[in-house]
Amino acid sequence: MVTDDELRQIMPNCPAAKRADYLPFIQQAMEEFEITSYLRETAFLAQLAHESAELRYMEEIASGAAYEGRKDLGNTQPGDGKRYKGRGPIQLTGRANYTKYGNLLGLDLVNDPVVAATKEVGFRIAGQFWKLNGLNELADQQKFKSITKLINGGYKGLDDRTKYYERARKVLSRDDTATIPMSVPSSNQPAASGAAPDYPGVAFRQGNRGETVKVIQQRLRVLGYTVGVDGDFGPGTANAVAAFQKKNNLGSDGVVGPGTWAALWA
Repeated sequence: MVTDDELRQIMPNCPAAKRADYLPFIQQAMEEFEITSYLRETAFLAQLAHESAELRYMEEIASGAAYEGRKDLGNTQPGDGKRYKGRGPIQLTGRANYTKYGNLLGLDLVNDPVVAATKEVGFRIAGQFWKLNGLNELADQQKFKSITKLINGGYKGLDDRTKYYERARKVLSRDDTATIPMSVPSSNQPAASGAAPDYPGVAFRQGNRGETVKVIQQRLRVLGYTVGVDGDFGPGTANAVAAFQKKNNLGSDGVVGPGTWAALWA
């Protein structure tokens, strides 16, 4: 799951206070709508960065009057243009969309449209839109241009979106399903023995799966943490890692980077 430092690197112009305020809700939305792998996270954060000008705008600057009478947006009632102007990090627009996503999320966005611009709701709308429109699958296939068309209706701002995408791909760590040179302890020398296996070269976090996750989980169990050894880096593993980090003055982001990796076998 994306950390504050990673978000800072992807969106350097986002004020620190706003970033800290929004991050838990971004994380929750990504978890809820299965945006939890390297390819999905990078594409999602890149699109959000462009659409919201690095989280600086959760509501369209224009009045929305230009949308008045737009039947394609479901704006059939007087005042609908301004009432259902673009809100949230992907700019939900039009009575029809407020109705649709309100129903999906169990919220009355038609009678209370301004909540679409709040952190509590805005990021959930973005996540719901992302999943509903098959953008997770497109992200898995690295079809970033196709994602842009589904969000924008065209390719407006593609260069800027791509800039954030490339930045996110450098900042975030690939998950362990990628082909990564690494050393995993052999069966005759398990990770629990105390001999540190080589750091795999990427950080591991919630959402990752595989043999390396099992190695981490085995080591945590030896150190006294209650965690299953199933190869699934879920909330329980993340909490155990965070507790270990806090105990060893390593912060508590729940991500196993090089420092945490080394400390696990120190």
